[in-house]
Amino acid sequence: MITQAETATDQISSFVGRELALTPERRRSIARISLGCAVMVAVTMTFKVPLPAYAAYLVFIASQEDAASTLKTSLGGVVAATIAVAISLLFYIFDAGEPALRIPLLALSTFAGAFFTRTSSLGPIAFLSGYILVLTQTLADEIPFTDPLTHQLLWLWVVVAAPIAVTATMHLLFGESPVALSQQRAANLFERLARHVEDPCSEPANRLRDELIALSQLKNKALQWDKQLKVFAQEDDTLIALLLETLAISSHLSDEDPDTRRNASAAIRAAGRAFVRRRHSHAEPERPSSLDPVKPSTQATGRSLQCAVRELLDCARGVAAVVARVEPASPGTHRFLVPDALLNRGHARFAIKVMLAVLGSYATYTLLDWPGIRTAVTTCFFVSLSTFGESMHKFTLRASGALIGGLMAGLCIVFVMPLLTDIGQLCLLIAAVSAFAAWISTGSQAISYAGMQLAFAFFLGVLQDYGPNTDLTVLRDRIVGILIGNLWVTLVFASLWPVSAAQQARALRAAALKKISAMLRSSHGRSYQDFFLIQQDLSRADTMQARAAFEWRNISKNKQEPSLDAAERIATHALILLRVRDAESHGTAMTEANAQLALQIDALLDAGQAPPRMSDLPETTSSLLHQARAQLEEDLGHVTRFR
Repeated sequence: MITQAETATDQISSFVGRELALTPERRRSIARISLGCAVMVAVTMTFKVPLPAYAAYLVFIASQEDAASTLKTSLGGVVAATIAVAISLLFYIFDAGEPALRIPLLALSTFAGAFFTRTSSLGPIAFLSGYILVLTQTLADEIPFTDPLTHQLLWLWVVVAAPIAVTATMHLLFGESPVALSQQRAANLFERLARHVEDPCSEPANRLRDELIALSQLKNKALQWDKQLKVFAQEDDTLIALLLETLAISSHLSDEDPDTRRNASAAIRAAGRAFVRRRHSHAEPERPSSLDPVKPSTQATGRSLQCAVRELLDCARGVAAVVARVEPASPGTHRFLVPDALLNRGHARFAIKVMLAVLGSYATYTLLDWPGIRTAVTTCFFVSLSTFGESMHKFTLRASGALIGGLMAGLCIVFVMPLLTDIGQLCLLIAAVSAFAAWISTGSQAISYAGMQLAFAFFLGVLQDYGPNTDLTVLRDRIVGILIGNLWVTLVFASLWPVSAAQQARALRAAALKKISAMLRSSHGRSYQDFFLIQQDLSRADTMQARAAFEWRNISKNKQEPSLDAAERIATHALILLRVRDAESHGTAMTEANAQLALQIDALLDAGQAPPRMSDLPETTSSLLHQARAQLEEDLGHVTRFR
């Protein structure tokens, strides 16, 4: 028992240490957010802009990791606010004097915002427009006269646009270029992967995999920021896919092969140096790699790792023979709605659940005649996610952040606010607490929302008016509203068409296995894009499996589920088999054998299908291919089904 407790404590300590580690770019993000919040508070207090708490909080929402994302979010926010204010003015014509119409229009606005958030290419704009539209409709309950209501609505546009303008300016002056940021992260990931290959205990493989997939998204932003980088587009795609392959293969390499690990680690570092040199100087492609003589590994995993790092080094040096193996993505047509927007009932069901949660929260504070808990409606928008596990995870972060932020606000109201004499002192307080909240919010998705909610609860409590506040009633109401909104979301999402995160994880594992099966059948062999997509599915499945821990209904059921590790092992050993097959030039001889393995995977996906009987490999097949096939067959034999 002591050992288990120590192990759990070490895991928690390691998790917290990783999430709160202060990197240079994270320090700069914290500084930008805290300074932006302080500037925004100074502006709202000086010019008496309404809703100062929301204006300060929008700095958190608009701030992204790089300047390109921030500018894109800022532009979308202004467009969303403009659309929402215009539609609200139209709605006021009908429901300002007719409260009976307000509820149907409120329901319609919520449904449309939630539906288009999931199905539209303008998802963030649809979300923010729906949220602002619902918020403005609830203002009509407090302001019964048209003139002051319209005046407040137009001020609301300023409340959105002003912090967005401040945040965008901060990022233009001091923000991170996506080009420089992507190159820094890539160079860092080369070094961390080299350490991991040499010592697998140095860092969790899943963390490296997730960061490599995130690097692919950041790389796309860099291409939009600097069009000259398009010449490296295919090369970058290949590099990321090869880094993912190297990571996956090295995680299954035997400890009895230290030379292979050491040589692979040296080659990865050399590839990192070549990558930095070519990106900084736009150098011409170099000659193919001339590695030091390395004894070929006698293991299939070791041989495939040697092939992968050799290709990685050649790709980093710009060798055309490697880069040309990546086929450019076919240009797709830009659609406003996703293909299954009107066919998939899940989209409409999600919108209905959000609508019911919002209406329930609205009815609660209206029937109780307690307008101070209006934050319940806001909570429904920001907590609702696709699966019940994700919503419960966000509920936990939101509730904990709200309680901590509320406690900090209460202490400041009692002990600090009476001592403040000017706006400058208030801005210093806001900057200090914003820096602490930003420290948490700049972490991964596992904890980031707690920091956002901490800041929101603190701002709601401290920034109530244009002078020092000593009243704890407003703070109490805001915290109660947050908890009521979470309660409504939990009840609706748990009882009406519940979508399990565990089910989503199973579906993603099955999708990854289908891609593996298709890759084994393909006459072209392995594909960099295919393996990257497989890793994306497995990464998302890993996240969903973690969120399933928040679904108490599925705790007992999940014990019988095949582990995610099984799908990862099958994917990696299928890749090893294909790599060894290509290296040994046994493509024709292995076609039938690979097809049989693909049928075996299909049988795992369909519990009613009998697995095919495996035939022996041809006598001319090398021992490495026998090893690779045996490894994959062993993985398949340990699993009875995947859904």
